Amino acid sequence: MVTLAFLVVFIGMLILIALIDMFIWQVSFFKVIFMLFKLDEGTNESFVSATAIIGLICSIVIDYRLRKNKGQKPL
Repeated sequence: MVTLAFLVVFIGMLILIALIDMFIWQVSFFKVIFMLFKLDEGTNESFVSATAIIGLICSIVIDYRLRKNKGQKPL
C-alpha cells in the first residue's frame, strides 16, 4: 500500500506540474512532460535519479515488512 501511495503521489505531482506549465508556457501536454524529464545542464542527474529510486525501494521494503508482520498472529 505504501508503494501504491508513492506512485500515486509521484504521478499526481507530475501531472499537476505539467498542467501548470501548460498554462504558463501555452504548449502541449506531451511537450511539457518531455521538458520535465529532460534535466538541465548542471543538474546532478545521479542525485535526482537516486533520490527517486531510494524512495521507491524504501516504500517496497516497508510494504514487505507490513505484509510480513500482518501474517504473524499475536498469542
